[in-house]
Amino acid sequence: MPEAASTRDYVAVLDIGSNAVRLVVYDGMNRVPVKIHNERDLCSLGADLGKTGRLNAEGVEKAMQSIARFAALIGAMKIGTVMAVATAALRDAADGPDFIAAVQKKYGLKIRVIDGEEEARLSAIGVMMNGLGSRGMIGDFGGGSLELIHVENNRVKHKQSLPVGSHRLHAAEDRTAQRSLVEAQLAKADFIAKGAGGDFYALGGSWRAMAKTHIRMTDHPLKVMDQYTLTGAQALEFAQLMAQQSVASLEKTAGLSKKRVQDMGAAALALACVLEKMQPARVIFSATGLREGAIYDALPPAVQKQDALIASCRKVALKISRFDDVKSFARMAAWLTPLFAGQEAAFFRHLEAACLLSDTGWFEHEDYQALHAFERILLLPLYGIDHTGRAFLALANYVRYGGTGIEDAARTARKILTEEGIMLAIVAGLGMRVAYLLTGGALSLLAGSRLEMTEDQVVLHLGQKSAGLHAAVIDEAMKDLAEMLGRACRVAAE
Repeated sequence: MPEAASTRDYVAVLDIGSNAVRLVVYDGMNRVPVKIHNERDLCSLGADLGKTGRLNAEGVEKAMQSIARFAALIGAMKIGTVMAVATAALRDAADGPDFIAAVQKKYGLKIRVIDGEEEARLSAIGVMMNGLGSRGMIGDFGGGSLELIHVENNRVKHKQSLPVGSHRLHAAEDRTAQRSLVEAQLAKADFIAKGAGGDFYALGGSWRAMAKTHIRMTDHPLKVMDQYTLTGAQALEFAQLMAQQSVASLEKTAGLSKKRVQDMGAAALALACVLEKMQPARVIFSATGLREGAIYDALPPAVQKQDALIASCRKVALKISRFDDVKSFARMAAWLTPLFAGQEAAFFRHLEAACLLSDTGWFEHEDYQALHAFERILLLPLYGIDHTGRAFLALANYVRYGGTGIEDAARTARKILTEEGIMLAIVAGLGMRVAYLLTGGALSLLAGSRLEMTEDQVVLHLGQKSAGLHAAVIDEAMKDLAEMLGRACRVAAE
């Protein structure tokens, strides 16, 4: 949701790749840029690279048509900041410079052709700014190349670009020849084994399409590709299965466009080869990559240091909450802290995020606030959060709006969370409900009260300025909260 929509400080990224030409318009140069327009055309500029070393003639025509449209959209949206980047196809093709010159002459767009090392760096930044990349390997599979980046403690240790994108693999005769080509290139990246036991972070259109296919085939309860996670063994088995399928079989299985399915077999083979060599503990798919990395790379250091999840939720709060008092959401999170003694720092980060989103459903009809808040939060375009975290935020706010957490409507979250996670989300929701009933949503009033949890009681202490806020509805809400925690409840005036 745009944080500064009135000023129209949008930024456009035009990404000219070997497979597709894509225009993404974001809501501004900020820590968590949200897409307001996302459009691509599968032009296959690099389809002939493996055979001729030149751009595909039909792809050039299609790309020019797409860029003409995108240039018109950029002008109509009055976007001042445009980042136009090109990757493997234009940097490797003999006629790449001619294409670039033609685009600049016709549309006034200055294209930045990035080399493999820079592509790998920006892709890595795009993954790490999304809260990923603590230890392991990042892989970005495209039409012309495969970028591999070894990361430790959110720092790039090694990076390399290999010429084994889908178009180059299609130039090989069969799967056996494709495997030989991939393995020969992977042998040049001797740092891959250093990621063993860590995570493999997968991005690129074809690998993301594989994640969507796995979500559909396994009926995973949350249909969100970002940070979808498999064990290394699960991912390898799936990649090997997909690599063995024909295009016709994949069309029936994957439920994707024909153009995307045509690349999936080669992409699956490449992924299988990487996983066999690396042996990761988990494979995590990332929705962010080079484009988001390019924006993050241009931000001031102070902005870069902002927590991705908190910045995302704060942006939502600034846009849709009733009162111009975002700081009070953080105060509510601190107010709830006594209910969660012994929890780790990661939990309190999620608690603060849940509080920032707690005014999400105020404008809905009362009968639908809980359900609509749950569904909206579960699918919001948030950064820095995995599926378990999304389920916690959604379930906590479902309960905050009057749900019990055990209704059938909340089954998506209950399938993802552990029993402990469900309990923590329900307690957070019940605690937020007490806070909202006590203050009527003017959360600054929490300053005159505090929660305490003893071995056998949950106590709401009301100071002199807050004593007048006490009502029977507060007693009922406190009773629900205390029962969930296995304790009695008490409201104490001080």
